[in-house]
Amino acid sequence: MGDEQMQEMAVDETPARTPPKKWHWLFQVFGFLGFVAVAIAAVVYLPVFKLENIYVKGNSYVPQDDIMRIAGVYKGQHMFQVETDKAVQNLRKDLRIEQAIVKRTFPNGIYIEVEERRPVACVACEFGFLDLDRKGMVLNAYRVRHLQTIPLLSGVEARDLYIGDTFGNEQIILALQYLSPLDETELAQIAEVNLANPGYVVVRTTDAAEIRIGVLDRIEEKVKLTKSFLGDLRTTQKPIKFIDLTTSAPFIPAIDEK
Repeated sequence: MGDEQMQEMAVDETPARTPPKKWHWLFQVFGFLGFVAVAIAAVVYLPVFKLENIYVKGNSYVPQDDIMRIAGVYKGQHMFQVETDKAVQNLRKDLRIEQAIVKRTFPNGIYIEVEERRPVACVACEFGFLDLDRKGMVLNAYRVRHLQTIPLLSGVEARDLYIGDTFGNEQIILALQYLSPLDETELAQIAEVNLANPGYVVVRTTDAAEIRIGVLDRIEEKVKLTKSFLGDLRTTQKPIKFIDLTTSAPFIPAIDEK
């Protein structure tokens, strides 16, 4: 037998290697994933991640407890169980809230910031009164006027409007545009905005002074003058009867010395 035949026989007699089985690789992958899942679960449910601090910012009219309840957030809850997107959606469903932000603050806090639909005026209706926000949305309805810190829009009446509806009256919307830049202190100084004559709107303050607006135009300019006038009313010791904003140059009468 020649050398070549001996080499061929030697090759043929070599046992074939068994290919590695795939299940070994899958077992390692699943084992690693299981370890990761257990590690994450252990971290998530550690007591350190239980909510201890809930920060609420931006609310003036909606109580903090109401905001937490609407968002579905409460102390003792695991912070990773809080679905922040869902909490935002729930808050924005409430008519009193226009915008909301909800986010986690590690290790054990939730931060909630809201922008409320602030009532800036009320108007009489067939069954009582309606509170309106800056866009004319009805925020509340009641038989007896309860918020004396916002002005009454007199000379007009709302009909067939309910909570969540929007007032479409142009004169009302212009009046709300005039009132909405005023802060809470300034709004509380205004008792009434008389809209009976669209060409001669008159604002009456709680001090019995008048702001004669005239036509509701040049609103930004008239808002600035109104703010200045209301500030003067808070600081002066002498009565001011009125300010006339119907012309480009505002007119304030001489202060009564009596």
